[in-house]
Amino acid sequence: MKDSLNEILAPTGFSWEDFVKRGYIESERRFKKYQFEGFRTQTRKFEFFSTVMGDLGYDPLPGYVDPPETPWSNPELAKQYPFQLITGARIKSFFHSENRQPGPLRNHHPDPLVEIHPVKAKEKGIVSGDWVKISSLRGSVKMRADVTDRVPENVVSANHGWWFPENKKDLGWDQSNINILTDNDPDTCDQAFGATNLRTMLCNIEKAVEENKG
Repeated sequence: MKDSLNEILAPTGFSWEDFVKRGYIESERRFKKYQFEGFRTQTRKFEFFSTVMGDLGYDPLPGYVDPPETPWSNPELAKQYPFQLITGARIKSFFHSENRQPGPLRNHHPDPLVEIHPVKAKEKGIVSGDWVKISSLRGSVKMRADVTDRVPENVVSANHGWWFPENKKDLGWDQSNINILTDNDPDTCDQAFGATNLRTMLCNIEKAVEENKG
């Protein structure tokens, strides 16, 4: 491992041992590099018209296309799933799916949360701390409600990366894994980059009665 790290660091003139002692390597600060080297495009200019995209057969000009699941692009589906779901909300205690093990970081944020606007929460009989069921065409998961006006009325924002290491049977991988609700259909992915829709899906949210008993 050290040999590999030393090879990576070789251009800097530092060894891994040097780096550990120093803690950082300060690089040269150069501002407005584009004035001397241009931008990292084929033309070396700032491009609104992407020559790379054009060469690959895609539209070289950026344009807006409605995602497959919105109240406007799919109004019939929105009748059953009236909320727009945002996933990937970050939590300072965690790094993606790491640090869910019991301990100080988990104690700071013990349960997965989904944010819902007070108006919609009242309509659904939901208060902060309630367990709720979030569902889409692809499945459902459960999280605790965080009633807040940080989100618009018809939007819910869910934590990502949740699993439960204390569940020794299967690590609770499917209890609150928001990716169960997301769409990985190749036909709905971005055709140029392959990115999936992680912040533009329709869902519904209801109070999870059984979890809130007692």
